Amino acid sequence: MPDWIEGQTVRVTTKRLGGSPLREFYSVAEPDPTKAETIIGRAIGMTPDVLVEALGPLTAAEIKTLGLKPGQFAHHS
Repeated sequence: MPDWIEGQTVRVTTKRLGGSPLREFYSVAEPDPTKAETIIGRAIGMTPDVLVEALGPLTAAEIKTLGLKPGQFAHHS
């Protein structure tokens, strides 16, 4: 297994009653988009008003710069 793996950028959109949706972004050290969505969904406690979407890949260099190991993630405001 390589020291560093590729990852995914994941967006979480939370619907807010009477307001615009709240969007948060995560970098996930998981190359498979579906698995990356699952990691974040479990971490945030998915509810029906939350949409979790993998937006695109991150390179192994980007994951390494963030200091993430496989399965870990970082939240970006």
